[in-house]
Amino acid sequence: MTSEREILVLQYSSGLRVLGNQHSDWSLIRYKNLEAAGLYLESSEVPIGIIDCNGAEKPDYKLECWLNSYKGVSWIAVISKKQLFRKEWQLFVAAHCYDYHTTPISEEKLFITIGRAYGMTKLKSNLSLSFQRGEIIGRHDSFQHALQEMHGCASGDITLSGEEGTGKRLIAERWAQLKGLQFVELDKSRTEHNDYMSMFDSLASICELKTVCLYVGHIEELPQHLQLKVCSFLKNEVSSSEIIFGCGLSRDEVVDAELFVSDFSLLLKNKWINVPPLRSRGHDKVLLAKHYLYKFSREQGKRILGFSSDAEMAIFDYDWPGNVTELMEKVAAGVSRCEEGYLNSEMMDLKRDVSLEDHSNFSLKQAREEAESLAIKRVLNLVSGRPGRAAELLCISRASLHRLIARYGIRR
Repeated sequence: MTSEREILVLQYSSGLRVLGNQHSDWSLIRYKNLEAAGLYLESSEVPIGIIDCNGAEKPDYKLECWLNSYKGVSWIAVISKKQLFRKEWQLFVAAHCYDYHTTPISEEKLFITIGRAYGMTKLKSNLSLSFQRGEIIGRHDSFQHALQEMHGCASGDITLSGEEGTGKRLIAERWAQLKGLQFVELDKSRTEHNDYMSMFDSLASICELKTVCLYVGHIEELPQHLQLKVCSFLKNEVSSSEIIFGCGLSRDEVVDAELFVSDFSLLLKNKWINVPPLRSRGHDKVLLAKHYLYKFSREQGKRILGFSSDAEMAIFDYDWPGNVTELMEKVAAGVSRCEEGYLNSEMMDLKRDVSLEDHSNFSLKQAREEAESLAIKRVLNLVSGRPGRAAELLCISRASLHRLIARYGIRR
């Protein structure tokens, strides 16, 4: 059984005992704990989840925060008819779920819904629109390792280190959501000195009312008197809250530079997690670019089907010194300029250097093959993979199309 045929069952209240663990074409994976379920989702590609809320008095805030981190999963809620008459449950289902079923459960109808949800999620996945981690997207081992380390932290006092634009703040915010905490940011680079000092008073008021996750960003820019202020504040005002630091330097660079006073250094030593730069994350560069291409296309009301082959190669080859932030800017600029079906590298101001090492064969035969492959891919995307319609648009027979698809290894 492959992971794409698994269904996560989140037994948040009564437990869905009417269903067994094994069904034709499906395997049900059950969890009661949100953190354990989150770790499972991070290590799998599960597209569908069932939330058993039957019998719960009202939607749980912590559950809603957790679901916000997995919006790409098609959730199916199981609730009672009595719950469904209440507005708070109607809002919960509308905000977080693909569909719902009331108890008692009809397995036949439930699995029809599951089949529809699976088909829709698969369609989005083929377009790189399925992002179960919100905008925290990445399959590279180094990035997954950082996420797993983060999820393994039961409490705060965490330092996330990495270059500017690697997503440290986003990872911290998502950790706070998983823990059901309010996320509050204290960032020296975004505020003037006086504003930064005045934020401590407002933060103290917030922390009196609820437990927060405080993110202190760009700590390498903090002068020593502000480091001492932060230490005093954390010790006396928010001792019960969770703290995450964001640092643009590696651990070794911090030690060598002797940037921090001793009390502040002690705060950073509990858990140090490195977030890798985009240039070292392989195919994640293209995966992220596709996500932002479709996102910005929808926002600008454009119908851009994807990247041209030269654009994908340029994205993969580029070092991205500005990391994900720079990638977003390049894609956004390209989308604003694009009036065609595909976004090319020139529209993003990305030019791929072509050397003799890149191409040992400059023959017309190779050029024709590359052009044929690209044309077939574009038409198949345009007609949603229907070979008959694609062959008609390409002015070739279906047999010829199938032969070319096999020759170029094109995935439909």
